[in-house]
Formats: sequence, structure tokens, C-alpha cells
Amino acid sequence: MKIVSAIEQKFFSWVDKRSPEQQEVHLRQKNIYILPTRYGWLMLMILILILVASTNYQNNMGFMAGFILLAIGMLSVFYTYRNVRGLKIRALKPQSVYVGQECSFPFEFNNSSESYRSSIGIGLNKKQVEYCDVDSRSKTLFHIKIKANKRGLLEPKRFVCTSIFPFGIFQVWSWFKPSYGALIYPKPIECPQILAPQSHGQEEGAFAQRGSEDFHSLRDYQSGDPIKQVMWKAFARERGLLTKEFEELVGEQHLLTWESVSQYDKELAISYLTDAVIKAEQAGNLYGLELPKVRIEKGQGAEHLHQCLSALALME
Repeated sequence: MKIVSAIEQKFFSWVDKRSPEQQEVHLRQKNIYILPTRYGWLMLMILILILVASTNYQNNMGFMAGFILLAIGMLSVFYTYRNVRGLKIRALKPQSVYVGQECSFPFEFNNSSESYRSSIGIGLNKKQVEYCDVDSRSKTLFHIKIKANKRGLLEPKRFVCTSIFPFGIFQVWSWFKPSYGALIYPKPIECPQILAPQSHGQEEGAFAQRGSEDFHSLRDYQSGDPIKQVMWKAFARERGLLTKEFEELVGEQHLLTWESVSQYDKELAISYLTDAVIKAEQAGNLYGLELPKVRIEKGQGAEHLHQCLSALALME
């Protein structure tokens, strides 16, 4: 088994050198492989037996059957190879998911020829592929789903594009490695203790931002200010153009720190912080994250959430 594993490792090392990481791969002669399937090998054995028996007994019908099988085999090589030759496969960036979910790797098949490409399979290996058809002169989007079992970067070693169309006696395939990996967020788990104090009101963590609820102050008019906020009474008293400013109280401010969960197992602590970050974002609060080697200042929004979750996902 060690010898087989060493040979396999050396072979795939050679394959990876021929097919380095790339966003788009063009299937052509130098990166396409073809061999008989198990039915193809069976057909070859039957063909040899037929020809040997026909030679021994001088049977012309046997020769005709053997040559017909040989012609079918040669046509299968040609059409199976042509079914994938010229296809372009473009790897698109996968969306981030949480541990335990399925990560979808999108691929775009670009068929610029007039030939209809039938039963094109793509997957992690030749035994586990999903098939689709690609129309002539068209682009087809296809997804491969992989279960995300751990946080961090999910980078499959390689994908394979394969086909056994039309007769199933030859299999053609090509390996390629996309340049994009998927970022897997930690699984959110609710912490049994409160990681950030739940405060209410302006004195306990709520913060003010420019809004439209409560009058705050007056300032000089600036070009572009809404007309409805101009202080016309002050203008009538010859005090000049002034603009009213309003403010509103929004959310709370939290700083989620590693020290608050350091007593737990590392992976469990990361899951607790993940849950706290998600809940702070959903509540519309300002929140920051402080890890042993990373500090993210307080903020909110989709980009800020992604930044915090990425730091947790990639934490060593």
C-alpha cells in the first residue's frame, strides 16, 4: 500500500506541475487524458477472443463482427475526446459559509463551438462527479457542493472534468485546480454567559449619530443641505442662513474580547465569539473584536461582519 500511495503521490505531483492553479482552464490535447472504462476493457477482451477464434476457424462472420467492434471502439475514442476538447472552465469565487453547511464552488462552462456537449461531469474525483449538458455557443453555470467540516480556508486539492459520452467504453478527463478557495466561518454557538453587558440608554452604551429624530444644534448653511432643515425664522431675523441638525440614539457599543472566553476550549471559544458577533450585527450595534494577534475597531455593516468572522475563521 505504501508503494501504491507513493506512486500516486508522485503521479499527482506531475499532474499539478502540468496544471497549476488558475482561474480558467482550456481543455485541449496537452491536458486531456483518455482510457477505456471497465466496459471498454471487457469489450477489448471480447474483441481479442473473437479475432483469435475467427483466425483459428477461418470464420468470416467472426472477422466481420470483430472489425465492427474495433470500428465502434475507435469511433468512441474520437467522439469521447471531442466531447470535451475546446471547453473552457472558469472558476468563480465561492461564497463563505459556516462550519457544518455545504459550500458551493461555482464553475462556468464556456462552449464556443457549434457542438453540443453532453454529459460533462465535474467533481473532486472520477468516482464522484455531477453531470450537466452544455449547449453550443453558450455558457453554463454549474455548482459543486462540498461539506464544510472545519473553519479556515477550504482549498480542494484539485477538481476533475470527465465524460464517457457517447458509448461509455472510454473515459476522458482533465484535472485542474482553481485559484479560489472558500473561507469557512466558525460555527456559531450561543455562550452560556453574557460576553458583553446588555445596556440601555445613552448613559449605558447607546451612541448618537446624525439622524432626523431630536433637535441637536444649529450650524451655518452649506450647499446641498435639505431645504426643510433651513432655519427660516433666523433668516427672517437677519441672522443668516442656518441649518438645523438632528441626532438619534442607536444601538450599543460592544468590544468582544478573547479574555471573556479564554477559559473555554479554543474552538468552543471561537464559536462563542462568532455567535456574539452575529447577534451584535443583527441588533444594529457597534461592536469590535479583540483577539490575541488581531484587533478590529468598532463598526457595523456587512463588510465589518465579514472582517470579524474572517479573523475568527483564520485564527491560529
